[in-house]
Amino acid sequence: MVRDDILQTKLGKLQQLQENQINPYPEKTDRTHSASQVLEDFAELEKQDKKVILAGRIRSLRPMGGSAFASVEDASGKIQLFLNKNNIGEKDFKLFVKTVELGDFVEVGGEVFQTKTGEKTLKVTNWKMLAKNLRPIPTEHFGIKDEEELLRKRYLDLMVNPQTRELFRKKNIFWQSVRSFLVEQGFLEVQTPVLEHTPGGADAEPFVTHHNALDQDFFMRISLELPLKRLLVGGLEKVFEIGRVFRNEGIDRQHLQEFDHMEFYWAYGDLEKGMEMAEKMYRQIVQNVLGVLEHEYDGQKIDWSKKFPRIDYFEVFRKETGLDLSNVSVESLRAKADELKIKYDQTYGKGKMIDTIYKKTVRQKMIQPCFLVGHPIEVSPLAKRDPENPQKVLRFQIVAGTAELCNAFSELNDPIDQRGRFEDQMKLREAGDSEAQMIDEDFLEAMEYGLPPAFGFGMSERFFSFLMNRSIRECVIFPPMKEKGEVIAKEKEAMIAAVVINNSAGLEQWQKMNTVAHLNAAFAARTGGKLFLQDEILTKDDKKIKLNIKHAIMIKEAVSTEDISDLAINAKSQGFEVAEFTREMLETTNDKLVAEKTKEKDLNKVEYLGILVFGRKKEVEKLTAGFKLMK
Repeated sequence: MVRDDILQTKLGKLQQLQENQINPYPEKTDRTHSASQVLEDFAELEKQDKKVILAGRIRSLRPMGGSAFASVEDASGKIQLFLNKNNIGEKDFKLFVKTVELGDFVEVGGEVFQTKTGEKTLKVTNWKMLAKNLRPIPTEHFGIKDEEELLRKRYLDLMVNPQTRELFRKKNIFWQSVRSFLVEQGFLEVQTPVLEHTPGGADAEPFVTHHNALDQDFFMRISLELPLKRLLVGGLEKVFEIGRVFRNEGIDRQHLQEFDHMEFYWAYGDLEKGMEMAEKMYRQIVQNVLGVLEHEYDGQKIDWSKKFPRIDYFEVFRKETGLDLSNVSVESLRAKADELKIKYDQTYGKGKMIDTIYKKTVRQKMIQPCFLVGHPIEVSPLAKRDPENPQKVLRFQIVAGTAELCNAFSELNDPIDQRGRFEDQMKLREAGDSEAQMIDEDFLEAMEYGLPPAFGFGMSERFFSFLMNRSIRECVIFPPMKEKGEVIAKEKEAMIAAVVINNSAGLEQWQKMNTVAHLNAAFAARTGGKLFLQDEILTKDDKKIKLNIKHAIMIKEAVSTEDISDLAINAKSQGFEVAEFTREMLETTNDKLVAEKTKEKDLNKVEYLGILVFGRKKEVEKLTAGFKLMK
C-alpha cells in the first residue's frame, strides 16, 4: 500500500498539471529518436544542431536554482538532460521541477551538446508529461531486496535491474536460435492444442479445467508429443512446436508448473542422426546466447566445445549402486534406496524406483556435457526397444552439471506394444502414482493407421536457465506464485508447523534441540504473534494453563542439506511462512558475523541445519510428505 501522505503529494502534483491545462496521460508522443540512437549519432546531431525528441522514464533529477539535470531512460539506454529556465521558459521550467518525479514518463525535445566533463547531454527546450506515476518506484541501489517480491512484481525487477532485462533479451535469443536452427534443417513449425481429453507424453500430474461450451473437463497438456506424432501419421515428416506445457508438480531449481517447451519429430530419422543434430544444435545455441562455449553452473565450469561422450545407463548404474538392472527387483531397489537414505513413495513401481535412485547417485557425478544412452524400458514407456537388448530402449538424454537437458527417442511405432505399455502405466496409476500415464485411445487408433519410424526430441527452458546459472523460476517473466499472505489461515482452519532437521549434518542431540528452539523462536516472532491462537484450560483447583490447541508442531528429518534447500525454495514459492537455521547461526550468536559469512556463499553452498514451515495442515503435510518423522 502507498502511504497516504505520499499518495496525496503525488495526487497534488497531478492536479497541478491539470490546472495548467496539461493532460498527464496523452495518447501519443512525437519521439524521433531512441536514447541509443542519439548516443550513436551524437557527433552528427551535434554538428547539424538537429532537434531530437526523446521519450522515456525519468531516472534521476537534480534541481539547482534556475537549472536542473535529469536523466531519461528508454528500452535502449539512458541519456542526461539539462534544463534551464532561459532555454525552456520560466513557467515550463518551474512546472517541470514542481511536478516531475522519479518514475514519470516524459517527452523532451532539444539539441545535444557535451558538458565540460564530456557527458553527452540533451539541452531541453520543451517537454510534456506522458504518464504521471502515483507510486514511488524502487531505486537501483535501495530497491526491493526480497526475491519473492521481485518475482511477484516482475515489472519492478525489470524497472530497476538492468541484468534482468538482459536475461530476457538472452532468452529471446535462445528460442530464436532453436527456431532458426530447426527451420534451416527443414522442419515445419506447428501449433497443437493446449487443452486435451487425455494428457500424455510425460510422467507428470496434469492440471484439470472445464470447458463450458462443450460442458466437458479437459486436461492442460503436459507434453507436446502425442499431437505431433499424429502429424507424422498424417504424412508430415519434420515437425516441431515451441509452446507452453503445464505440470502440477513441485517447484525447485529445475522444475516449475508452467514453462516453455520444444519438441520435434523427424520421420525416418534415427538415434544416431538425432545425436549428431542435437550436439550441433546445442553448441550453436550456447554460442549464440553466451558468445562463448564455456560457462559456470553451480560452481562448475561447463565446456560445450568438446565432443559429447556416450555413457551407458546400465553400466554406470551398476558402477554407482552395485545393482544390475538386467535382473533387479522392486524390493532390491527399495532396499538400496533405504541403504542410501533416498526418499521414495511406497506406490513407486520399478521404473520410478530406478529413476529416483539414478537421480540421487548416477546423475550427481555427470558434470560435463554427455549423452546418457541405453535407458531401461521401465523408465521409457514411449520409446522403441533396442533390438540388441529388449530390456533397453533407443533413447538418449544430454546431461551436464547433474541436470537433464533434453529427452530423445527412437519413437515407438508398434501400436500393440504401445497399448501394452499404456496398460502397465495405468496399473501404476491405479496403485496411486498420479504421474503415471493414461491410455490415449485416440492416439492408439492413429498409430494403427501407421506411424513411420521416427526420431523425437524434447527440451525445455531448463536448458536456458542452466546456461544462465539460475533457477528456472527466475527465468520465467511471470512465474506462477501464491498470492502474498494467502497462507495465513481462516479462523477455523487447522494449521501446523513442520520442523525438518538435517540428519546428515552430524548434529549432537543438544544441537538438534537448539535448532528446533531457534526455529520456533524465530517463527513465533512473526507478525506480532498473530499467527497463533491460544486457548486456556483449567486445573482441578481452577488455575489457568495456556494451551495451544489451534496449532501443532511435528518434527521430521532430512537426509541432506539439499533436501532442506529444495523444501525452502518450494515452501517460499507457495507462500508458506518459513523460518531457516544454518550452520553459521549455530556457531555464533553474533548476527553481524552470521550475515557476513552467509553473504560470501551462494544459496546452494549454505548448509541448512533445519527449517520450519507453517501453513494449512493438509498443505504442510503434503509438502513435507517425503520426510520421515524424527524418532
